Amino acid sequence: MLSAALTKGFFEAGNIVDVYGLDAPVEYPCTNFFPTNLLKDEMNYDNLVKSDMIVYAAGAGVQAALSTPSSLMYSLNVSVPIGITLNLKSYGYKGVFITFGSYMEIGINDEEKAFKEDDVICSTLPVSNDYALSKRLFGRYMRDLICEFKYWHFILPNMFSYNDLKPGTRLIPYTLEYIKKYLSGEETVDPSYSAGFQTRQFILLEDLLIVLSKSVEKNIPSGIYNVGGGKYMSIRNLIESIFAYYHVPCKDSFFGQSVRRDGDIKCLRLNGDKLKSSINYLPNTEIEDVLTKFSNS
Repeated sequence: MLSAALTKGFFEAGNIVDVYGLDAPVEYPCTNFFPTNLLKDEMNYDNLVKSDMIVYAAGAGVQAALSTPSSLMYSLNVSVPIGITLNLKSYGYKGVFITFGSYMEIGINDEEKAFKEDDVICSTLPVSNDYALSKRLFGRYMRDLICEFKYWHFILPNMFSYNDLKPGTRLIPYTLEYIKKYLSGEETVDPSYSAGFQTRQFILLEDLLIVLSKSVEKNIPSGIYNVGGGKYMSIRNLIESIFAYYHVPCKDSFFGQSVRRDGDIKCLRLNGDKLKSSINYLPNTEIEDVLTKFSNS
């Protein structure tokens, strides 16, 4: 989802966008595609270092619903991006290298606070899964990275996207699919959610494009940046707000029917003051804005 949105956004803005990956993009355009298996193939660094900006958007374990081997998480979330930084140094790269962390790195907590960058990167709170640990390991590496090229490591909260309006297994498309069937009078099966008491921060993925563009425009220093902003609410409140938007009943019986891997992490919220002071912007689109735009299109 992240790589697709960034590729599409930068291409439509008139940039030359090279994509390296297993499969060529199908639903979104790019300028050049280079077939690359990050786990087996040597990157074409002679070509790669010609890029003004390199965005590492690969990763494993982001979607809890998918059964992802832990070994793949540590490879794609830690080993591969570290290897890229080492090669970029040896090739004398002069552009900007962009990577992403997750506020899952914070770990198990019930504190109603907004965590600053070092609170996330240097957290000693226990993590609940290998995805969070792998992201924490890479974040600590990026915090102390020594290199001559510029780098920005953006720590992300939960994200929703215009792409969530299409069918899918993620929380929002899963919810919208039920609502669509309910409103059309089709036979439905009650949705199954966790208790949903965990509080999370939600931003629009497409707003991240604005963050990157403004970071380039302002030429911000290398470092770690929390992408704060958005809206802070419980998972249950998010679900209820979607049902309320369409005036569809949201039953109590829908909740507490499944267990999430992050259910023991009660609160996750990022302090985005550093980023806001650097680019004078934080994501601000809310889910209702996306639903309204979709309804009017």
